[in-house]
Amino acid sequence: MPLVHTEAMLRKAAAEGYAVGAFNIVNELTARAVVQACEEMRAPVILQTSTATVKQIGVLHTIGFLRSIAGNAAVPVSVHLDHCKDANLCCACIDAGWPSVMIDASHLPLAENIAKTREVVAYAAGKGVSVEGELGAIGGVEDGIAVCEKDAHLASLEDAITFTTQTGVGLFAPAIGTAHGMYKGEPKLDFERLQQIGRAVAQPLVVHGGTGLAPDVFKKLIGLGASKINISTALKMAYLDAIRGFMSENPGNTNPLKLDGHVEHRIQEMAKEHLRTFGAENKA
Repeated sequence: MPLVHTEAMLRKAAAEGYAVGAFNIVNELTARAVVQACEEMRAPVILQTSTATVKQIGVLHTIGFLRSIAGNAAVPVSVHLDHCKDANLCCACIDAGWPSVMIDASHLPLAENIAKTREVVAYAAGKGVSVEGELGAIGGVEDGIAVCEKDAHLASLEDAITFTTQTGVGLFAPAIGTAHGMYKGEPKLDFERLQQIGRAVAQPLVVHGGTGLAPDVFKKLIGLGASKINISTALKMAYLDAIRGFMSENPGNTNPLKLDGHVEHRIQEMAKEHLRTFGAENKA
């Protein structure tokens, strides 16, 4: 089926009380593995592309193989550009056919964040593309974007209302204490803040830094309004651990297809585990 509109996918999830997994794929193999897992689970999915991935593979080649995978999928598939600080790259992806993009100006003061986000929203509006914006600073490291713990800060309710109203974003990612990468110790999430923001804004809410959260934490976040949960580090770990494990156990292997099959299986299992937790099974 053709690529599905991200915002419509998330509004359905919010209405029915589950979350859509947004998996940061790194190549065609990982994208195919995630979609195969979703087909088995009958779950909708967002194939998420980092800025680094798009730059390395190329805008047109990336959307080409993702559109092909989605076109042959038996479940709803969307594609999203994650954490892009470059408005020009956002616009290039919009032109190429991404159903949604994230312009990340969260490192800027509120007024500048609003202004830069609004520019991309205005460009996307005429093409039917949704834009995700972020408020606050999410700690950790992802695809070269690093925010140290002392610089991480949460989104306030007042600023969240101002930001969403003045930018017109279709998806909203407020910082609530999650972090990119692996957590060091118990994460301190502000559930009450997420609930307050969810009640005050109309946009579907996005949770970044999903890798490593406990199942009951995921379920609580979803119960408070999170309808898109980003999974990046878990996919990369599954990918690299599968390669290391296979080559360690099969040092004489000369067939790359056997390696690829092993890696695909590991990524499928990782994806299915998250889909069950998110309540996305049988929601396609």
